[in-house]
Amino acid sequence: MRCYTFLAAAAPLVLALPAPAPEPVAAPAPKPLPLPQGVETDPITGLVSGLINGVLNIGSLSSAVPEIISDLGNVLDSAGVVTEAIANGTILGTDVPAVVQKLFQAVQPTATPTSIQQAITQAAGAFGITSANQSPPPEQDILSNALTLVLDGFTSSDLQAVIQGITANSAANVNPPVPFSKTFYNTVSGNAPFDIAESALRAAIYIPLGFTWGVEQPVLMSPGTGATGVGTFSSNIGKLLSGTSFADPVYLNVPQNLLNDAQANAEYVAYALQYLYAMTSKKPAIVTWSQGSLNAQWAFKYWPSIPKIVTDHIAISPGYHGTVLAYILCPGFTTANAIACVPSVIQQEYNSNFITRLRSNGGDSAYVPTTTVYSLTDEIVQPQEGTAASGFLNDARNVGVSNTFLQGACLAEPAGLLYTHEGVLYNPVAYALVVDALQHPGPGSFSRVSGQCGAIVAPGLSLSDVIETEALIPLAVLNIFAYSPKVDSEPVLKAYATH
Repeated sequence: MRCYTFLAAAAPLVLALPAPAPEPVAAPAPKPLPLPQGVETDPITGLVSGLINGVLNIGSLSSAVPEIISDLGNVLDSAGVVTEAIANGTILGTDVPAVVQKLFQAVQPTATPTSIQQAITQAAGAFGITSANQSPPPEQDILSNALTLVLDGFTSSDLQAVIQGITANSAANVNPPVPFSKTFYNTVSGNAPFDIAESALRAAIYIPLGFTWGVEQPVLMSPGTGATGVGTFSSNIGKLLSGTSFADPVYLNVPQNLLNDAQANAEYVAYALQYLYAMTSKKPAIVTWSQGSLNAQWAFKYWPSIPKIVTDHIAISPGYHGTVLAYILCPGFTTANAIACVPSVIQQEYNSNFITRLRSNGGDSAYVPTTTVYSLTDEIVQPQEGTAASGFLNDARNVGVSNTFLQGACLAEPAGLLYTHEGVLYNPVAYALVVDALQHPGPGSFSRVSGQCGAIVAPGLSLSDVIETEALIPLAVLNIFAYSPKVDSEPVLKAYATH
């Protein structure tokens, strides 16, 4: 076993202590956002003049934003001007979704990656990530980064649908109700109450046509911020699991793409796991990405009956301590928060009330056998290195935990190089650990899958799969800008969350 794979079950002395927190990282001092003073340095003259003169509205969007933007300089300029105008109030909050949508429609890819390695390098490069030995630069322009990815050819059918104003992956699925004879939903003593109607919770579960209803183990696929379950996993882990004889993936498409209160998002996880167990009589597992891992941990903590019915939790790029980079979207002052600060993002700040309450009283330890996989070059969740990583989970309950830090476990090998927040979804070691966890008691073991360090993507995935997976970030950014209303403060903690 390599020194950078942290196996909680095998190393109790290490995990008896909480993971050390990094030094506090102060958000950079906000720069003033004055109205643009001239147009001579910005080639997008129609857009800029419209913003300066305060004439940009829904009716004039088609003339104010160019039909085609195919130059990186123009992409960066236009993104910067729009961001300033939102903060200055030149673009009204109700008009922001249309303005940003128009920008995404205008950006036309100039090329598409021709190899998997090129795609991985380009995707990381959009965030200034050039070395597997360094975390991403702390200052990012998320709108510019997302548009740069689109310009470089990172797109998907889901992204194109949302750009055209079409809802991708419905949260209005028609699923059979649970028989009245089952102890279920709000009838389990000791569990937190559900505030969301059962019909809405059930409708968020997408069950593929080939679902075996218990012949194979059901595996709930729970997405991250700004995404759906189908959109997150269909080009990576979900695609691969659907071809196996031991796992039956089911997808969670939470309304508003997990941008609402994370406590409400956790209700969908808590319900879906109970639903799958009630309907199949087989204990489910859960695979999560990003915020989905927090939602699952919250569900395990406040619905204590659920850990008893779940065999495994495999967490991809989790942020159990939130992220010090959340200030990029939620800087803490009203004009900047108005750009892209949504409830579940502000809740993922490193020391938010939500994160602090989740981690209290043993919430920083696993409730079920848990496998975590995370990358130093994650552009969304930081810190992500070693035992101080936000993705690191303790094992005070001795249920079994393995924490795999890719750049340490696969040191200087292909699977330990440049993997973004979303890139871990197609990492070969990550997928091998998913399979290992599902096929063995306890968490996935790196020692059993270390041979995958020599690959760059999971077997069975193609260049188009990598491109679609990397397109999750432009999709999430577009959904975040479209969400309304933006917020200045966290949602209030639920009355049941007292410990």
